[in-house]
Amino acid sequence: MLRFIMNRNLLLYVLAAACAVGVISQIILKQLYARLMKDTRNTGEPVSSFLQQLRQRFQYCTHLNGKVGNVQALIQRSVLEYRFWKLSLHQWKRLGTQCLAVSLLCSFAGTAVIVREGGSILTGSVYLWMGILAVVLTAAAYGIADTAYAEDCLEIRLTDYLENSGAVRDYSAEGGVFDTGSGGREGVKPGRGSAASSAIVPVDRGRKSKRKARAELAEQTRAQKEKRELKESLAKVKAGMQEAAAEREHETDKERGAEILRQMDEKEQERIVREVLKEFLS
Repeated sequence: MLRFIMNRNLLLYVLAAACAVGVISQIILKQLYARLMKDTRNTGEPVSSFLQQLRQRFQYCTHLNGKVGNVQALIQRSVLEYRFWKLSLHQWKRLGTQCLAVSLLCSFAGTAVIVREGGSILTGSVYLWMGILAVVLTAAAYGIADTAYAEDCLEIRLTDYLENSGAVRDYSAEGGVFDTGSGGREGVKPGRGSAASSAIVPVDRGRKSKRKARAELAEQTRAQKEKRELKESLAKVKAGMQEAAAEREHETDKERGAEILRQMDEKEQERIVREVLKEFLS
């Protein structure tokens, strides 16, 4: 089996493949960091799902607690949970080292087998030099990717995006403003009519919920307006009925008074009229 592997140069193929995978993984990692940082330049609606989820978490924590106590922890947790092809950023970073370990193992094994079978170091140097080449290429990939610096830049950009850009301020239906974080100014907390969601949901669903909430608010406003107009109409009808009843009562009193005067004799009528005029003129 070992002779078959050596004759087919399978160790060289594995060594080269591991080296290629390690280098490509660091290039992919560099592109991932660049893509995550690119979306923070725009304070409008984010494009990447990572920044969408981060904004929603920030708004949810602000809605729940009034402000975010530790923005750095929120950002670091989101970065740790980010996945690309089911691998986290840390796993992508370690993939290069793991591939380098496989390459060195293949290089050492190939050289050791050739030396054990009586070959010279010169004959087995192809594995040795392939191992050295794998080390050089992987080190160059790590240097170009510079993931430590990229990670620091990403956290700084995300912190600035959440605290200072104003892009994640959420407005309630009353016009109140959330606190933008530990470094932002405090505003009015949203009341019951807040447009902010009480849970972290996808952006599309959040937009639908906001449109539905606005439609329900419009329906409620229209229903309240119709109810107010109905109350005003009923009040006018009631006032008209009261005025009509008062007029009828006044006419009834006049008729009753006239009837009483007709039943009196002329002297009594003259006396009553004189007293009324006297009281009216006094």
